[in-house]
Amino acid sequence: MDAPLSPIRSQKAYRTIVRTIVGLIARGELEYGNRLYNEQELMSMLGVSRPTLREALRVLEFLGIATVAPRRGILINQPRDSEGYLPLLSVLLFERITDRELFELRQALQIEAVGHAAERGGAKQAAVLDEINLRLEALLNQASPDPVQFADIDYEFHEQVASMAENRLGKKLMNTFGVLMRDQLLEISRAMTPELRKKTLSFHREIARQISLHDPETARRVMREHLDRPYRTMTGRPVGLPLSGEL
Repeated sequence: MDAPLSPIRSQKAYRTIVRTIVGLIARGELEYGNRLYNEQELMSMLGVSRPTLREALRVLEFLGIATVAPRRGILINQPRDSEGYLPLLSVLLFERITDRELFELRQALQIEAVGHAAERGGAKQAAVLDEINLRLEALLNQASPDPVQFADIDYEFHEQVASMAENRLGKKLMNTFGVLMRDQLLEISRAMTPELRKKTLSFHREIARQISLHDPETARRVMREHLDRPYRTMTGRPVGLPLSGEL
């Protein structure tokens, strides 16, 4: 494949290499799964040193754009193979986002997602929501419900709603923020009274019902009401990545 690459002269040449390769992919001149070039070929075409090239390749790997495979060359990854956007999560952590900012992002994603779920979700997917709610009910019937389990089931419910929305970008964004959302849900769960936990289950059931009725506007309204109370408890403190979280 003869891609139109020209020698690069820059103090930050690795950034130009990254932009050049991303541009070729965006224009369809490099397709997913195609072998790119070996290091020697790229060094010659771009007029850069091996350390500079490898710096650019590390960036491309971190971004999930390319994979450097020994003896196979440099491959362009399929976007659908990525479950989230880990680099975005890293950027947000460096930005020191607050719990309120994270929750507002959750509201934007989840309220719109539930509307699309009501429009697009099928009976089998709705049955999964009902099964999740049954497990949450069983947990709440225990003498001392585990807040970790409560938070996990709560997240699973919202994750299923995001899947039913059938929006790949929205689902990947949910996966990206998942580790922070789980930590936030756990804090909320630990602060909940038994009555508020039961109220959460009631909201989940009503959301599932409106999805089954294919009523997107009511589903959005109920989701907004469901998220309103915990939003009012946000303090504006910085969000940290829990050491026990999964990436």
